[in-house]
Amino acid sequence: MKANHAAPILFLPLAVFAVLLFAPTPSHAQNVQVDLTSTCAAGGSCFNAAGLFTTGTVFLGTPGMDNGNNCTPPSGYTNCPDAYSANQLGLPSAAPYTLTPSSIGVPFTFGPVNTSNCGPSTSPVVNCTNDVVNYTSAGVVVTLAATDQTIYSTMIILGNAVNGSHTANVVATYMDGSTNLFALTLSDWCSFGGNKYESIAVGGINRINATGTLNGASCNLYAYTLPLNVTKDLASITMTDTDGSGDSFALAITLKPPSYTIAGGVANPTSVSPGSSSTATVTVNPQPGYVGDVTLSCSISPSITGQPPSAATAPTCALSPTSVSITSGESSSPTTTLTFTAAKPSSQSSLAGHSGIFCACLLLPGLALTGFGFGSRKNARPRLTGMLLLMMLAFLLLTPACVNTVHLGDVGTPPGQYTITVTGLDANNLTQASNPPGTTNTVVVTVTQ
Repeated sequence: MKANHAAPILFLPLAVFAVLLFAPTPSHAQNVQVDLTSTCAAGGSCFNAAGLFTTGTVFLGTPGMDNGNNCTPPSGYTNCPDAYSANQLGLPSAAPYTLTPSSIGVPFTFGPVNTSNCGPSTSPVVNCTNDVVNYTSAGVVVTLAATDQTIYSTMIILGNAVNGSHTANVVATYMDGSTNLFALTLSDWCSFGGNKYESIAVGGINRINATGTLNGASCNLYAYTLPLNVTKDLASITMTDTDGSGDSFALAITLKPPSYTIAGGVANPTSVSPGSSSTATVTVNPQPGYVGDVTLSCSISPSITGQPPSAATAPTCALSPTSVSITSGESSSPTTTLTFTAAKPSSQSSLAGHSGIFCACLLLPGLALTGFGFGSRKNARPRLTGMLLLMMLAFLLLTPACVNTVHLGDVGTPPGQYTITVTGLDANNLTQASNPPGTTNTVVVTVTQ
């Protein structure tokens, strides 16, 4: 009998192990940093110019990034070009040179940084290491590794132009041969133009001169955020100089995986009075291929500022549930309920206000009655005149107190239109994608008097 019981006891752990081993588990999408050192022609490097140096590194005699004259070149040299300082960008002191700009929230991997003097200024001559992509008229074609040829929601290129702003094309080519073309205008690295797709990734930094010193210009590194086709596998990226200047550059590229959008819905009711609430159904819509857990939060604008604490109370928002899970093959998108509540006036503050008026108003008749009750008829007229003057003085002193007490009462949430914004963040710090045209991740509620 003992032997018969042993088999099931041994089999149960093995069965559990088999289930854990072979059961499908949802995969969480990750950002992909494009490896520009080995993804161009014949698997070679895409980098074709040297533009990253540590502060103090000399690269005289090279073209740098702008072949300019922002310092006085030493004897024997006719130019003093500029480049990016790895220190100013905030890159780590050793490879991998990865940076996550706070303005973007995704990581980027840069090429090798020149940490030793290089160029014709060295003896024997040491060539500088290429670490930036200079857009060409023929186009620099970046072919993704086979393992990275999949669906992405967004491509973000870190780059800039020099010697003024310049134009370029970026083409995303998919596995089926179809393409997306993005016509870019790249701002000069020291003059942000706010062009389409463009934002500042790292701002207010100094460039490095070919002598290894920093110059005083306040410059930037820009991000170009390009929406991709979320129904197709990306195969390659082509960067082309379209104005023949040779002055457009890319330093790093990150691909964001499929994400999700948030639809705010319509408030019900759309208008509420102080002390009342409104609700809306918020929907989290996954892009094709996205799975994950999304934590949701809400914020309200405008905020209640510039008022004493007793004068107004900000409305509140809450979400239930505060997170949703998206799995593959779901038939419908998950939802959460947003509740907006307008604060009602404080009853305590209101009573205090009325109490002040009550005391002042009762005090005036009291003084009058007191005046009429003193002395004999013989002295009534002068006493009455004196009491009337006293009453007038008391009225002047007490009237401001009545008004101030009323206005210091808490009015609750002031009337007006409020916008509630719902945002999401998943376990891999993946934020939501931009909403499709005609949709928004906000809800609007009006507070009435």
